[in-house]
Amino acid sequence: MPLQCLKTFHFRNLQDVNIELNSGLQIVYGDNASGKTSLLDAMHLLCSGKSFVGASPRKLLQFNHDSFSINGEIKYKNNLREKLQFRWEDSRIHLMVNHQAMQRSSDYAAIQPVRAITPLSYKLLDDSPDIRRRFIDWGVFHVKHDYIEIWRKFQRALAQRNAMLVAGTDARTLIAWSQEYVQLSLLVDQYRAEYIDEFRQKLKILTELFLPDDSVTINYQRGWNEDGDLDTILNDSFRRDTERHFTYYGPQRAELSIRMNQKIAKDVASRGQKKLITFALYLTQARIQQNIGHQDGLLLIDDLPSELDAEHQRMVMDLLKNLPTQVVLSCIDLKQMEIAEGMAKKLFHVKQGHVKEVVQ
Repeated sequence: MPLQCLKTFHFRNLQDVNIELNSGLQIVYGDNASGKTSLLDAMHLLCSGKSFVGASPRKLLQFNHDSFSINGEIKYKNNLREKLQFRWEDSRIHLMVNHQAMQRSSDYAAIQPVRAITPLSYKLLDDSPDIRRRFIDWGVFHVKHDYIEIWRKFQRALAQRNAMLVAGTDARTLIAWSQEYVQLSLLVDQYRAEYIDEFRQKLKILTELFLPDDSVTINYQRGWNEDGDLDTILNDSFRRDTERHFTYYGPQRAELSIRMNQKIAKDVASRGQKKLITFALYLTQARIQQNIGHQDGLLLIDDLPSELDAEHQRMVMDLLKNLPTQVVLSCIDLKQMEIAEGMAKKLFHVKQGHVKEVVQ
């Protein structure tokens, strides 16, 4: 279900944009600071409700304006269409689908899956476990559509248990209240583990292609002893949890360990190797999303030539060619992307915030 069109008003450094997109590959090119990243970020914000540059909506607003909006339309295979709008106005985010307000951002984000690979995406390997938990949860969310409600209930149960620890609740009362937390923890773990089992098989194919001389593996750690019973572990950790005022064991402590040649990848991989592993991780997620979740989605790749050399660019483009996903990638000069230019359904040139389609 590709994004068919995009309109922006008062967003970042873009002059008001009004473009039509196509399924398959589109290339956006232009000088540094011309607005390429802003254009891709507008697509990401429209589809997910979040900016991939990590900025708050207020910082995305153009000078001398008090609101901005991004509008688009997605088209399903049965030719049904849905209109999306992200609007920042009165210091609030407004999410609209077919002119109706959406109350939950997760319900809005479920409509059109979008992923962005940027020059900072290698932080998936380098940063704290939280970013890798979110990576797993995003993948599960888009292939198991009942997962989001289980995850919400788990978050509420965790917050409630932590509040009771802060309040100094006695052990017997806390054990009784912990049953829901335990049941939901096991469900979250089950969904994540099943997803990672599928993910591991597909990732191996791509890492062997990108890094044939190295072994890249992933290991999912659920957040408590693999052989332990969570009920018993929570009972044993009651005193420590009370002293810390939070629940230590559970899915909130899960980790996705990424290793290269049996060592933690962030410690031994070069910058180039980290980029290749990152691409393999995101492309694997896109494949699973399409094959199991039956959602084509949108993949944004910001400044591909700076991320990969020509040989690996060619490998990525060959993979994307066979992936039924809408792809928008950016570069400074089209000469950098001769490999992809012939595959592109549309080209867009960005200059000083003006976006113009280039007729091929």
